[in-house]
Amino acid sequence: MEDFNYVKWDAKFVIGIVPIDEQHKKLVELCNALYEKVWTARKDNSEEWKVQTAVTLKECVNYVATHFSYEEKIMKAVNYVNYSAHKKRHDEFTQKLLDVSSNFNNLTVKEALDFSKFLIDWIFEHISYEDRLYVKTVQEYMKNSKIQK
Repeated sequence: MEDFNYVKWDAKFVIGIVPIDEQHKKLVELCNALYEKVWTARKDNSEEWKVQTAVTLKECVNYVATHFSYEEKIMKAVNYVNYSAHKKRHDEFTQKLLDVSSNFNNLTVKEALDFSKFLIDWIFEHISYEDRLYVKTVQEYMKNSKIQK
């Protein structure tokens, strides 16, 4: 049996904020599911693969929105100084997702695979760099909040 995972979750992607780490892991699972759907469907000469894959793509898009909303609420609550720049990156990525998903029926299998890879690559780059920038602020806030209780 083929291993369809484009990438496996690894401890090196853990940022140390449990709910966000769990959401990141779920995002990777969804992106891998999308990649698997497209990869499996590539053998199908009909357009049916687009219908099957569109459901998984929609799930990815919805979960990204949920995750970004959660992350942004935390950054606002802790008064993260780079909130605006971080949110801008979220908004740009979200727009890209919406653009591709609205034109998904026009994609070739190769373009759909490339898009699946883009999703994973963007998420890991974002986790590895930009998300790590707010971790210290969140952890300090959490530590100080516990002291005040």
